[in-house]
Amino acid sequence: MFKTKGDRLESLIQYVYQVLSEFANKDLEVKNKHNIVGKSGVIHNIDVYYQFELNGIIHKVIFECKNWNSKVSKEKVLALKSILEDIPNSVGVMVSPKGFQSGVKKFAEHHGIELISGSEESLLAAVIQKRLQVVLPDESVIGEPFYCLMEKGDNGQVTGTYIQNIDADGKPFLILYFAKKEAEESGTNLNSIVRGIDKKHLTILCDYSDNFGLNLAIKQFMSTDVLGVDSKLIRDFFL
Repeated sequence: MFKTKGDRLESLIQYVYQVLSEFANKDLEVKNKHNIVGKSGVIHNIDVYYQFELNGIIHKVIFECKNWNSKVSKEKVLALKSILEDIPNSVGVMVSPKGFQSGVKKFAEHHGIELISGSEESLLAAVIQKRLQVVLPDESVIGEPFYCLMEKGDNGQVTGTYIQNIDADGKPFLILYFAKKEAEESGTNLNSIVRGIDKKHLTILCDYSDNFGLNLAIKQFMSTDVLGVDSKLIRDFFL
């Protein structure tokens, strides 16, 4: 579990850029809480970091993550600028889900610092768009070991959204079905399409459960009972 909101945001950014780098066929390792020594000799602890080589030069990408309840001020971007000046061939990215105060955008653009804001869902969407064929099973995937319900769009195709139910505490959860027929029956009154979940897709769902709070449940075969399950239990028995 994450100790702080900041830890959660950093892990999310690390995950997003690691996956995006893989789809760009870049052999990169995106690191979380990485220490790097600047020209001054000072050690900087970087929230998220990766580097790549271009024309024989190592380029460094430095992320500063601010998962605050308020907008980030210009002073925080100025602090990131100072770090970039101490680390040769580096570029900076400031991430703030709540956005930035007035004047920050102009200041950041002048110094070549990228600003990213938005919800966790919007950040994950960047990955999902790239990873669509892996994360979202198509009609060719056989349900070994499960099936699930996915939302159907106006064109009759999958929209890219798993259909989730809501528990007594108001928390959404994704139901996994052992039988395709039972999944079809459950989705009779829903605008849904049944898709198979193989071990590759199940591994990704477990990763989402571990890192980003996706709740999973299994419908008992030939029963109305639906039981919430921990991702570890799924890994132990089905992966």
